[in-house]
Formats: sequence, C-alpha cells, structure tokens
Amino acid sequence: MSIGALFGIVLIGSIGTHAQFPLSEEGRVRNFLLNQANYSSRNRPVFNSNDRVEVTLEFSLYAMIDLNEKDEFITTASWCIVAWNDPRLRWDPKEYDGVDLVIMYTDEIWTPKILLSNSVSPESVGVISPDRGSVLLTSNGSVNIGLALIVSTYCRISIRFFPFDYQVCHFSFIPDNQFTSQVSLTLRETVYQPPIDTNEWSLVNVSEYNSNVLVLNYLDNRPKLNISTGTLCIRFKRDPRYYLLLLVLPSVLLSLLAFVTFRAPTDSGERISLGVSMVLGLTVFQLVVLDTLPAASKDPPILGKFLQINFALTCLAVPLSVANINIAYGDNKLPMMKWAWARRMFLETLPRSLELPTYKERVRKKSTSDSRPMCRVSDEAAAMQPSTQAVEGAPGRNQVQRISTISTGTVYEELSSSEKAKLEARTVALVLDRLVHGLFLVAFTSLLVGMSVALLQNPGASSIECPSI
Repeated sequence: MSIGALFGIVLIGSIGTHAQFPLSEEGRVRNFLLNQANYSSRNRPVFNSNDRVEVTLEFSLYAMIDLNEKDEFITTASWCIVAWNDPRLRWDPKEYDGVDLVIMYTDEIWTPKILLSNSVSPESVGVISPDRGSVLLTSNGSVNIGLALIVSTYCRISIRFFPFDYQVCHFSFIPDNQFTSQVSLTLRETVYQPPIDTNEWSLVNVSEYNSNVLVLNYLDNRPKLNISTGTLCIRFKRDPRYYLLLLVLPSVLLSLLAFVTFRAPTDSGERISLGVSMVLGLTVFQLVVLDTLPAASKDPPILGKFLQINFALTCLAVPLSVANINIAYGDNKLPMMKWAWARRMFLETLPRSLELPTYKERVRKKSTSDSRPMCRVSDEAAAMQPSTQAVEGAPGRNQVQRISTISTGTVYEELSSSEKAKLEARTVALVLDRLVHGLFLVAFTSLLVGMSVALLQNPGASSIECPSI
C-alpha cells in the first residue's frame, strides 16, 4: 500500500472520531448575523449613505478617586452605556426558539469611535475598545454596550478662593472623524449613585450639554467640519474646616503671640527671645503650608496672600522691638526731645491717653525713691531756730529752704541731667511700645477683615462656565 493511501485512511479516521456538538439557538443567531453576504463591521449600520446613525451615551459617575490640583486632572470611576440601532443585525425570534437577546463582542460588529477629548491618559482616549465590556444585541437591532471606565481627564483648577472654592470638571465626548451628517452623538440625562463625595469634596450639581461644533480639518485643509459633541460638567465644593483648623487658626495664634512682645517690659531679657521664637515657629509653619496649599502661579489663593503678609508682620515685630530697647537704654539723648511739641506729646499727652505714667510722675517717683531721711530735732529746737536767726539778721533764701527741709525731716536730691534723659527715653520707649502694639493689632485686624471680604466675593459654582472642547 502506498504512503498516500495510508495518509488518507488516517485522515478519514481522525475526522470521523471528532464529535459534532449541536449548535444552540443563540449560536445560530450569531452565525446568521455575522455570515450575511454584505455585512461588514467596517461599514456604518445604514442602508442609505445619506442616513445618519443616532448614538446615545449615558454617563453615570459613581466615585471620584482623586483630584490632582497641582497637575490639574481628575480621576473618576464611572459607568458608561452607549446605545444605537443597527438594522442589519435583526432577526425573527420565532425562527430561533424565541431567542430575543444575544451577546456579541465589540470587534465583531460596527461600533462608533467615540473619543474622550480631554483625557490625559492615552489608554482612556477611546471610550469603546475590544477589552472593555460586551455588546447586548436585541432582535430589533438595538445595540447596547456597558463600559466600566476609570479615566483621568484634564480639569482646570482655580484656587483663588481656597479653601472655600468650587471646581468644575468636564468630560467631552466626540465621534472620531465622523461628521454630524454621519453620526450624531447625544449625551442623555444620567443617574448618579448617591454618594460620590469624598472627605474633602462634595458634589454640588451635574449638567449635560449637547451641541455641534466646528473643528478644523487637518487632513486636506478644507473648511471646518461640523461634529456633534456631548459635554458633561461636574461641580464640586471643598470642605474648608480642615484647612481653617490647621492653617488659619495656628497662624493667627502665632502672630498674636508675636505681638504680645510689645507688652513685655523693655528691661525683660526674654523679649527678643520670644519674638525670634515666634518667627522661627512661623517659618516652620510655612513649610507645612507649602505642602498643603495647592500649587498655582497664575491665580494665587487669597489665603496664601494672607499668610505671607501675616508672616511679614510677625518678622517686622522683632526689629521694632530691638529699636525700642535701643531707645530705652541708649546712651545718647533723643534728638526729637529738643522740640517743645515733641516733649509735650511723648512725655505728657500720649502717656495720659494710653494710661501710662508721665515724665513728671516718673521724676517725682524717682526723687522720692532716692531721698534720704535726716535726724529729727526736737520741737523746741525747731521753734527756736527762727528766733535766733531773727536776732542775727534776716535769713537768706538757702537758709529758709534748709529750715523748711529740716522741719519736714527729709532732704530731696536733685536728679542729674543724665538721669532725666534716661527717664525721658524710657517714657518715650514705653509710649512707642503701646503705639506699635496698637498699630500691629489694627493692621492684623484689617488683614483678617480684608481676607474675609475677599472670600465672601466667591461667586459660587453656578457662575463657573463649563469648558468646551
């Protein structure tokens, strides 16, 4: 027997040994639909070239994974349903034992090429792909694809009113290289699973927009193409409590502690140490703020400006304290004290207004503290002294002052010019302390009020327009 005959016998026997499984009704439907003579997954599902394919898209957002404010993109998890009608994929359920629904694969039939135009990840630009979801096909030609999407899309961030800010992120869907006359895309009203809020963000509202836009034809420089688009806008609101407790409150308390240094006595050795400690504390705090505040150079937040000005005021308190101590304990006489109006203002008027001891009161107190008592004489001797002087002759001015002094039993020493200059300097330094402390409190209060007024001008989420493609 020849080798060819033997090979034929083995081939026939191997074919005869394979089992022939019966084909289900669903399989018969699939064979009928996919083996049609003129069917091609590359052709639009129309019988007339002038007909248009109506594609609807339902986008349901159920989680916000991350909102990257520095790089300006949002990552979300959503459920997307794309539906259209393919008249070529119809059958009579009666001929197939009542089968009205079959499952197909996306690479077996025609599917619309829908792009997420503002996607920042290349793998999520195309909404429909062979590895995403399956196709549900009904006997009347209705096609539905359910897709689970985790996508990252560009989202322009505005942090001017941080942490009372609203953000608007959008999803723009467009057909790929298909005009409005060929494919019409409609974004339907969606249903959202309640809750999609995070620890920091809460959902305000969602809106959908369907429109036709003109895009430039880059292929042959023809006039612009009319393409139907669907845009979904999602508005979020930030919860400010975390940032108020960890950013604003510590900054305010550190600043108030720095301003307290002006209430400390000028002879206190810890005055400068307290001011420097507050500046160092705010410096370390600024490092924490840099990691917390969103990065934005075009439109910096109002809160960031407040923290910068507050930090500058706190730093300014240290050199002013040093200057005041230098005034209080300097060796040179203050030049401005040569004018009468300056002496009257800083030594008399301002101390009384600020409820501080005046220069004269300080001199009187200093003279009293430096006085020395004399030995008391008897009343008779004190009474006899004037008569004796009267006999000898009229007493001079110094003798009368000495007699009066002896009668009281105390001698008041006259202050030297250097001691008077020191009292003047300390009186002026104390007045300046109170004035600078008040000015700092006024400036800080104005800063707080200005920041509050600026934050109250936040227009809210409704005034932010949804971006277009």
